[in-house]
Order: sequence, then structure tokens, then C-alpha cells
Amino acid sequence: MKTVVFIETNFSGLDAIRYCTEKGYRAVLVTDSFERFRKWFPASCLYKLDLAHMVIQVKNSNDFDEVRQTLQEKLESIDALLTFAEIRTKVAARLCKAFGLRGANLEAIEIAQDKHRFRQVLLERGADTVKSRRIEHISELATLRDQIEYPCFLKPLQGHSSIGAVVCEDASKVDAIVASLSGISEDWISSAFVVEDYLKGQLVSVEMLTTGPGQHQVVGVADRDVIKDSIEVGSSFPLLNEHREAVVRKASQALDAIGYHFGPSHTEIILTDSGPHLVEVNTRVGGSGHSVMLDLSTARSIVGDCIELCLGNLPDTSPLYGIKQGAAWKCFVSDAVGTITHLPTLEAIKRNPGVEEVWLHHEQGDEIKDLNSNYSWIVQVMCTGADQQEAKRNAARAIDFVAEHTVIA
Repeated sequence: MKTVVFIETNFSGLDAIRYCTEKGYRAVLVTDSFERFRKWFPASCLYKLDLAHMVIQVKNSNDFDEVRQTLQEKLESIDALLTFAEIRTKVAARLCKAFGLRGANLEAIEIAQDKHRFRQVLLERGADTVKSRRIEHISELATLRDQIEYPCFLKPLQGHSSIGAVVCEDASKVDAIVASLSGISEDWISSAFVVEDYLKGQLVSVEMLTTGPGQHQVVGVADRDVIKDSIEVGSSFPLLNEHREAVVRKASQALDAIGYHFGPSHTEIILTDSGPHLVEVNTRVGGSGHSVMLDLSTARSIVGDCIELCLGNLPDTSPLYGIKQGAAWKCFVSDAVGTITHLPTLEAIKRNPGVEEVWLHHEQGDEIKDLNSNYSWIVQVMCTGADQQEAKRNAARAIDFVAEHTVIA
């Protein structure tokens, strides 16, 4: 039996554990906190964690030496090791190298996760023209207010889930932004920030699986629904328009520039009036249900393909992915502050056209606070349709239904 080790997981990785069970592989999950899973994932999906053949608890799953020693003690052999969690891609790459397993280039991941270094590498290698500067703490923004071009975009040097990502429209907004971002206390969010050129336009993402240097299997392009400048509340797939070739080319250039030659990627790009510009490269499968959307549309398991790639079993077929139908996800969020006193039932939501899945990120009785990140999602739906546009309409209709039947008081 093949042994596949996962270092932590994100929402997409839950289906990777299930995939291993279905294929007869031994799934081993290494984690330092089940509480993190309860915060990140809807309660209805947590059962997938129980499908793992073994769960190895460690003090710190980001500690290379601890995890390596623990795996050596607990397992006789490992056939593949990977992660779907952004916060553990670096340690997973180090472990793959240590165990002689297929894995991504560590330096490429380090570049992608350092938002300022990422910008510098793209500039040096001619992959993009967006400028940025690094500040060690958000308080430094106040001393630089007269040296910055406005509007500008701020985000943590290292981060996730749109936490701390904001637009600063002009110098008068600096003090309020400094006060707001100084209070961030979240796992894997750096105190250092980057100040970048502001990019105005539609946000899209390019989904790829890279099998070797310059060999990028294109899954497709997804659009994004964004509120408050950076909070993602929806996506639909596949986006087929006049920009597709340009954004795929831009994503490929970014992966080649940072030296990313193995594994999945979720590259975000903004379509501006001057053309596509890179936002960031995530060296993992898109999370928060994104992989489910891709699976429904292509009739392939993207997380399964990641596992097979690491095992050396991925078919040498190009193109690997074809489109069968449209798919889309969308989330209900609210500016209201208070307690959820009523939500529609799952059965009622699923009666809306095209609804395939419903995930409750909050439940009746939960307190709703600020609308400031992806953690603000309340209900998420996954829909299908004949094409991307129909799937997107179905998702919007379902969320309108949720909004109409939800009470926050």
C-alpha cells in the first residue's frame, strides 16, 4: 500500500484524504492543531479528516527537524509527501528533499511567499512591472505618507485569507489604516508589510499543474467576485474570453521567473487597462472550495492529480484537462453585526437550481463581527451550469435566497 503524507491541510486537501481512501492509498495527516481545522473548515466537512489512516500529532508542524524525526519514527516508508496548506508549503518542500521524494523547489516557494521579493524577482526577470516597497511594521506607513504614490495597496509580507490586505486611497487614510492593521493577531501573518502599486481591474486566477521546467498543464482560468478591495466572495469557471491567452501566458512567465517546476499553482492576476498584472503566486491548489469547482467542471480530481504527480503516476497527456460544464461558488456575507438568529435549512438552499454543495461557515447562534477577511463568510454554495455564466447565475440566485432568509440581530 502506497503511503501518502500530508503536512496539515486546507479545505481542498480534505478531498485529497478522501481520494487516497478511494484509491487504496494510506493517508497520513501530520498536524499540530485540530483547533485550526475547526476554525478553517465547515463542520459538515470535518468527517473527511477521519478518513486518514493515521493522524500524527506534533508540537509544531512547521518545525522541519521535529516532523522529519517523527515521520522516521512512525513510518517505515513514505511514497509521497505534500501539503495543500499555504502555511506549510516550505517545510513540505524541505521534507521532500530530505526523504528523496518528488517535490517543489524550496527557493521558488520562498520567493512566492515573500511578497516584496516576489515583486523584485518579477521586475529583474522581465515578468512584470509592478513596484513595491517593504516596511517592517505597519506603523512605518505614517512616516512614509508623503513619499507614497496614491492609491496604493498594502498587504502582509507573508499572509493568507486576505487578512490585512487593503487599499490606501490617499494620505488622509493612513492613520486609520495603521490603527486597524496594528491589531492583527493571526497565525502565519507577518508584522512586515509591502506597499505596492494599486492595480485596478478584474481579478482572475490561473489554475495550473506543473510537471517539469516550463511544462505547465493549464486547468483553466477563473473569475473572482471581490468586495472591499480584497475579500473574495465568489468565483466561476472556466472563464473563456479574449484575455485568456494573455493571462495564462503571464502566469506561466511568473512560474518560470521564480523557478517553480513541480506541483500545483493558483496564480492571481488583475486585468488592468494596460494589460494583465500579477498579484501573487500560490504554490498550491486554490482553497476554500476552489478545487471542487475545478473538479465539477473538468470531471477530474485536481487534488488527485497532485497526489499522482508526487507518486510518479500522472499520465503523460497534454492537454490533461478538458471542460465538461460550468461551475461556480459564491458566499453570503453581511455588514450587519450581531447574532445569527435564523438561517435557511440546507435542504431549502439545495432546492435552488444548480446547487451541488452547501457549506455553513457559521451557524445559527454564532456572532458576526467585522467583514474583513475570508473568515467572514457565513454560507457558501457550489453550483453547476451548462457553462460558466449559467453556473455563476445559479450561484448568485442561491445566495440571494440565503440572504433573503437569514436574520442577524
